[in-house]
Amino acid sequence: MSATPADVDQDVLAETLAVAGRLVGGPLRAVGQPFPGSRRTLVVRTVDPSGRSFVVKRYLSEEGWEAYAREASALEALTGVAQTPTLVAESSDPRLVVMDDLGDGTHPADALLGDDADRAAATLSGWATAVAGLHRAGHQVRDTFEAGVLARSSQPVDVDYLPAHLAEAVSVWNRLAAALDVAVPDGTFDVLASVPERFRVDACSLSAADMCPDNNLVRDTRLVLLDFEFALWRPIVWDAAYLRVPWPTCWCAWSLETSAAEVALGRWRDAVAVEWPEVLGSHFDHDLDLATEAWAWLAGSWCLAGLVDGEPQRVNPVKPMPRMPDRVLRFLRTAAAGRALPELAEVALRLARAVETTYAATDVPLAPAFTGGAFR
Repeated sequence: MSATPADVDQDVLAETLAVAGRLVGGPLRAVGQPFPGSRRTLVVRTVDPSGRSFVVKRYLSEEGWEAYAREASALEALTGVAQTPTLVAESSDPRLVVMDDLGDGTHPADALLGDDADRAAATLSGWATAVAGLHRAGHQVRDTFEAGVLARSSQPVDVDYLPAHLAEAVSVWNRLAAALDVAVPDGTFDVLASVPERFRVDACSLSAADMCPDNNLVRDTRLVLLDFEFALWRPIVWDAAYLRVPWPTCWCAWSLETSAAEVALGRWRDAVAVEWPEVLGSHFDHDLDLATEAWAWLAGSWCLAGLVDGEPQRVNPVKPMPRMPDRVLRFLRTAAAGRALPELAEVALRLARAVETTYAATDVPLAPAFTGGAFR
């Protein structure tokens, strides 16, 4: 759920500004309202008496220790080598980071929700180019990132938590299939836990993980990646597949015009091939199919679980998103392609039919920019 300015605890805001001010050597005042975002964090633009501007991000939840460890470590490791905010200062108690202020700008979600197909396509390619830059730079900073996470963590941390999510999805899908009255043999979903072992190309790097179309800032011709609280080390194909699913962990999950997505993916492959030539070959084609279908199963389990459990569906006019049943249907139809996980294709098709019937699910519309600026 997104926070609004009225949700902000003024005592927490005052403490955050005071701590950040001590870190940068002078008092800070908030400029405008805190940025809308997750209840897990408080993000506010600040300015010191000299006029220098910073962005302060504080981690509020009980699990904030891990988000702080990941984000501070990623920003520290990437400073000067990737298009990310610069880590200016940090505090472990309370947990917060101070970053340089990149100013205002737009992001690909703005373009996708707009009415200009050419702009949306160009911004997609810009996103892909920026992600490729992160992968090339992040490939060199594994030791720094992992050491930073270890030093900042109060508890053990899995640097790559995606295998654990896939293993968990096995039992979740067994429960969801039963809820939809779709009979499956024992062990049907076990293959999901083996996905990390099936990739054929060894190409890993630091990833922001939540590579959504609004977790970045377009300034002039440069796209800067933001939000590293879920940062991890993993195969780069997981990020590339965001253009194929698309956007498995994001609210702005409208369908993409196929040619625009493929052009962006081609830009990404050409750029990272400087570091990993194998991404231009057939083995990486296989890995893309595998990551796409695995994302479909993983994100599909998250979305369908909310429907089955009767969780209220979020409505945010500022961040319009597709209907959740429609997203689940798209995930299952993607999984039903079965190019990389053929053993799950038939059950995906049966689950898709059940979702269509139970939740009146239909196709996820194209992003408005590809339909003349209207939701269709």
